[in-house]
Amino acid sequence: MIQNIDRTRRVVGIGSNVVDVIYRVNRIAGPEEKTYILPDEAGSVVTEIAGGVTLNHLAWTAQMGVPAGLFGFQGDDRYGTMIRDEMDRHGIDRSAIRVIEGRASGFSVVNVAEDADRAIYMARALTAETTAAHVETHFAEYIRSAAMVTTEISQLPLDAVIAVLRVAREAGVPTVLDVDVPPDFAVEVAGLGSAEDFEEALRLADVVKPAKAAALQIVEADSSEERAERIFSRYGARLVAITEGEQGSVVTDGKQTIRAPAKPVEARDTTGAGDAFLGGLIAGLFHGLTLQDTASLANACGAVCCRIPGAFPQLGSSRDDVLALYEGAPIPARNAAETLAAAETATVKIEGADSAETAPSAASPGAASPEEASPGAAGLNAVGRTAEALAKLHEGMSGTYFDEALAIIRKSETAGGRVHVTGVGKSRHIGRKLAATLQSTGTKAYFLDPADCNHGDSGQVAQGDVVVALSHSGETGELLAAVRTLAANGATIIAITGDPSSSLARSSAAILHVPVAGEAGPLGLAPTASTSCQLAVADGLAMALKAGRGFTREDFARYHPGGSLGKRLKDREQENG
Repeated sequence: MIQNIDRTRRVVGIGSNVVDVIYRVNRIAGPEEKTYILPDEAGSVVTEIAGGVTLNHLAWTAQMGVPAGLFGFQGDDRYGTMIRDEMDRHGIDRSAIRVIEGRASGFSVVNVAEDADRAIYMARALTAETTAAHVETHFAEYIRSAAMVTTEISQLPLDAVIAVLRVAREAGVPTVLDVDVPPDFAVEVAGLGSAEDFEEALRLADVVKPAKAAALQIVEADSSEERAERIFSRYGARLVAITEGEQGSVVTDGKQTIRAPAKPVEARDTTGAGDAFLGGLIAGLFHGLTLQDTASLANACGAVCCRIPGAFPQLGSSRDDVLALYEGAPIPARNAAETLAAAETATVKIEGADSAETAPSAASPGAASPEEASPGAAGLNAVGRTAEALAKLHEGMSGTYFDEALAIIRKSETAGGRVHVTGVGKSRHIGRKLAATLQSTGTKAYFLDPADCNHGDSGQVAQGDVVVALSHSGETGELLAAVRTLAANGATIIAITGDPSSSLARSSAAILHVPVAGEAGPLGLAPTASTSCQLAVADGLAMALKAGRGFTREDFARYHPGGSLGKRLKDREQENG
């Protein structure tokens, strides 16, 4: 089972999010056949409901009390507006949705027969155009800030699926892959990618949920139980669940394999039953349920979905209907909409140590802070994540990490130059600490406020001086404007940044790269891990300079005559004298 889930964060996903345009028909027509569209009780012949593989299972996850969010591209058309409105009603965060002007959103035409058989025709729209580069450029920080990340093999190109799973894995975020279509359909019909891409996506996922048709093609086996176990061992998954419609589901975590029977319901529309199943499965994992209870919750969600038109849960009834069928340990009482109302609103504009922590915004009504079961636990998690970030930073440092920066500063000092430190936001505070540490350990250093730099204060920097500029993103406008002026006036720039390809890095003679996969707090937004790692590198630079100039205990005592530290040094001098 999945153990490393940070329950103070959201489950987020990317993939199919559409409007299902549903027609009830007397039967599913074959090639060259005709059939009839049937009116409902009100005489209407068409129903439009938000849906899509990923949005569906996130909506069912949210109904089970789990904070959820969707990321990706949508159009500014009527269907896009409808999808976003439904996300808001269900409390699904949409702050990482990028709306593209003049483009259409996805939709599916769903024909549902009286016997509940169905045929689905999908218009993938912008989902089909999403690339690995889009994922890495626009959505990587949102992925890193998640409790779990879910995606699909249905509409999203496989290179984008792989990028999502890789970013999450590198950040230590558990992943879920909904294999909605078989390999031959994904590769030969949908053109999502190659067979090798399909295999790689499965190897990168922690939780693999193939539909029955997909599972039959992925591995050969004599039973579904054996098939689940073979998928588990072949791809190194941590959990595999296969849905089999009326036969229920099979779930394995490598230690035990169980068959969970389907819940007895009269099916009205089986559209999205597998999506609802996955929503319940994710909720069970998030809440830490046993394997048996997780499977029971997943089956209950799938069963309730079969009772309603479309695949989207109904507010006010679907959750209660699920709990009436579910047999297992209690789950949190609040649904996602209630969690949204109770949580504080926050935007998800992630710029690391340089940005404001959070800001309320009427433009993103779906952006809710995840529910925190224990503030104390959130604090401990933050310390743990920061410790992990520091350990990973240190592991990636070579023995020559500081050498180029040291050489630049020593050359400047030899010619009578000085060191200046600058930064914006939280990086400003780290910069002030670095300047103070340098001053107290023998380096002539001063802090320069970048906001005042272009209003005369750049005069404190002489030609040949060194400027150490701190910025996690490396793209902060105020800082870049200051750096341009200082470089033009003859200063040499050293960057301490999280992005070695950023504008700041490109303007610098030396780069101290500080990679941080994600922040440590409940939302993954407030600069925490990034500032701690910045501070560690800044202190390392100061200590390297101190060691290089042979700074002695007596030197330190001259600079620190006051306070308990000064007294301790004086006492030791008197003892030695």
